[in-house]
Amino acid sequence: DKDLEKCFNNKFKNIKKVSIENKLKNFNIRGLSKILRLINRKNYYIIKKEKCDIVIHPYVTFDSCANKRINSISSLLDFNPIDIMPNKKALKYIILKRMYKRMIYKTNYIVTLSNYSKKRIFEIAKKYKGKVEVIPSSIQKMNSNNGSVYNILGNNTPYILSINSFFQYKNQITLLKAFNIIKEKISHKLVLVGRPELDSGMSGYLEIIDYIEKNNLKDRVKILSFISDEDRNCLFYNADLFVTTSTQEGFGRTPVEAAMCRVPVISSEETSLKEATLGLVNYYQNVKNEIELSKKILEVLNNKPSKEKLEYIAKKLEIEYNEENIAKKYLKLITEILGGEKEVNE
Repeated sequence: DKDLEKCFNNKFKNIKKVSIENKLKNFNIRGLSKILRLINRKNYYIIKKEKCDIVIHPYVTFDSCANKRINSISSLLDFNPIDIMPNKKALKYIILKRMYKRMIYKTNYIVTLSNYSKKRIFEIAKKYKGKVEVIPSSIQKMNSNNGSVYNILGNNTPYILSINSFFQYKNQITLLKAFNIIKEKISHKLVLVGRPELDSGMSGYLEIIDYIEKNNLKDRVKILSFISDEDRNCLFYNADLFVTTSTQEGFGRTPVEAAMCRVPVISSEETSLKEATLGLVNYYQNVKNEIELSKKILEVLNNKPSKEKLEYIAKKLEIEYNEENIAKKYLKLITEILGGEKEVNE
């Protein structure tokens, strides 16, 4: 992408860079298909001129130049933009679904993050005959630093942590309601970390703020919107419990990260979350049932898993999402596409 050219020139000085136009500018719905075709055609010829053996699109957008005429691997991470839409008959939903279908059909090889997302690909494009490979993103173990929880939260009170953007489908409101039910039974605070997403019509941030005010929870609930990686890591490692209540995930990264930090985790079972966490953490079934969640929180806090069990879970996840293991899966797929050996040696 031309906008990233300077960044890549600074970071990868000895690698050849070829920039392409990858931005949609000043368009309306009627002219969108024409603009997409023009951009794709232009970028296709740029790539063809380079005589690449294979082209990997690590993040496919509607104007990406994946093409069946060249060996292309397209990464379709999830379908959240349409999956979270409540009205499946709305014109916007119909248009976006059609564009996703177009993205799927124009490449022979697709990588997606979970079996759940793979299933969605074939639901959206029922006649797709290409290869779909499930390869999750690598997840590195976060560094445990010597940061101070006191400096972040202003106290050393034990806390329950949740990290997710404040979209409605992340469903933090159910966690907040569950916490309100049991607040007199525990000494913990609730720490919610995430961007407010106020520029989105799907933001749930104001509902969260309103609930906190109406239920006098200001002293028990802390919201942090923008924090450093160091502070985030510190909060992960020192939490008594991590909870995710999301209703829609193409993968679900934060509960995996929390478990890697040797912290007990409670997760909903929605979409890909149980798959991403390998079925190793604690789950509750009815994603918007605050009573069920409140009971599960008390259960885990009162019966905290042993250090040995938390270590076992963390190690299993670290092996599963190790960078080298994920890289080998990509290399195996690439060699298969190019007609090489199916087995990738060390």
